[in-house]
Amino acid sequence: MFSKLILALLFLFSLAGGCAAPQAVGERAPRRDRLHQFQSTLAALRGLEFRREVSVELKSEAEMKLYFQRDLELEYGDQRLAHMALAYAKLGLLPKGTDLKKILIELYGTQVVAFYDPRAGKLVLPEGMSRWLAMDGQPAAAERDIASEMVLAHELTHALQDQHFGLGEKLKPSADGDRDLALRAVAEGDATLSGYGYLFGGLDGRSLAETSRAIQESLKETRSSMAGVPEALVEELLFQYYGGVAFVARLLEERGWSGVNWLYASPPRSTEQVLHPEKYFALADPPTAIELKSLSSLFSHEWVEIENEVLGELMVQVLFKQFLPESEAKLIANGWDGDRFVAFRRGEEISFIWATVWDSEQDAEEFARGYQEVLAKKYSGAGADGNFYLESRDQRAIVVEGLGRGVVKENIAGVWEGMALRQEPANTPFAPVSNAVPVLIKPILP
Repeated sequence: MFSKLILALLFLFSLAGGCAAPQAVGERAPRRDRLHQFQSTLAALRGLEFRREVSVELKSEAEMKLYFQRDLELEYGDQRLAHMALAYAKLGLLPKGTDLKKILIELYGTQVVAFYDPRAGKLVLPEGMSRWLAMDGQPAAAERDIASEMVLAHELTHALQDQHFGLGEKLKPSADGDRDLALRAVAEGDATLSGYGYLFGGLDGRSLAETSRAIQESLKETRSSMAGVPEALVEELLFQYYGGVAFVARLLEERGWSGVNWLYASPPRSTEQVLHPEKYFALADPPTAIELKSLSSLFSHEWVEIENEVLGELMVQVLFKQFLPESEAKLIANGWDGDRFVAFRRGEEISFIWATVWDSEQDAEEFARGYQEVLAKKYSGAGADGNFYLESRDQRAIVVEGLGRGVVKENIAGVWEGMALRQEPANTPFAPVSNAVPVLIKPILP
């Protein structure tokens, strides 16, 4: 949802990967033979050959920040970013008055070391790596720059992903940010483990465990450096590493890198499947898509749609953590099966409808009870009584905020009737030919 703003155009390598930015030592052109030698070793590790030349640009920190800012403005524009900030502040995921563009640019400047640009098919690296890249031949052990090696292996893995699986095209923003985030978690988990695999000369069960511990420790440090950044932004960024590494590592240990490659043909379809790998690998539980066909009965032509998105289990958990104990937030989010969040603006007014579907009627009831507490805390003493509505039916629930309760009651029946649910097919590619992976059957309600 939010992280696609950072990663839709660029594959980023965050400090969460465990590397600090090299110190600048003056710009020198990278040696192609050195890069080719590095690429050859990485290609052998991943079992994937480079199909095209990967160009490299060395830029200063200021130049890299400007590069990102221009792409952010080109893809979204200031109005789109402002609308997202308003919509998610109304929901409770962002503080009111959030300057989303400013926060994203600052977050990029403090957390990103390097990136791969799929549109240009090139790596953009900090100029501090120029000395290491210009060295002759393979450096002796005492001369190795571990941080630079990991950054380069990580970003070159993104180039391999793009060349073999068209990941740059697949990661363009869609109307299902939760699915986009799940795919980015696969890409970042793969690239992070490739970086460690390059350093260790491969990864076995023991080194995978050590790598996972190292990443978790690094993430703790990264979180502490992001004080003041809204939790929703922090969690979406770091999820790609802690969630992606755990998910990919499981497959890597069982099926090797060839198994990891198969993920790009049938990736997880939700953050739920990444958070709970058994819902992908064992008892397949793909999400249920929601389409809202009759919103005009609630929102007249005066209301302009400003956001239409899927939040997913991860963001449901983050939202409830803003208002309830973490254990309760996780319990509620665990029952998620699908959702659709649509926000509107009329002048200075913001309103939204959030339709959800849950694994069971009990899960829907738990959501409704929890959200009642959220509403009580959001609107306590704010004089907004009557400007929200919550109703659950069977495994579904609808929340409307920013409209008078009477207006919603008069028109909500049409929304319920126009709600269409579609369960996605099972998507794991690893079922034995003679014994398909069982699918968690859930009734699709009218």
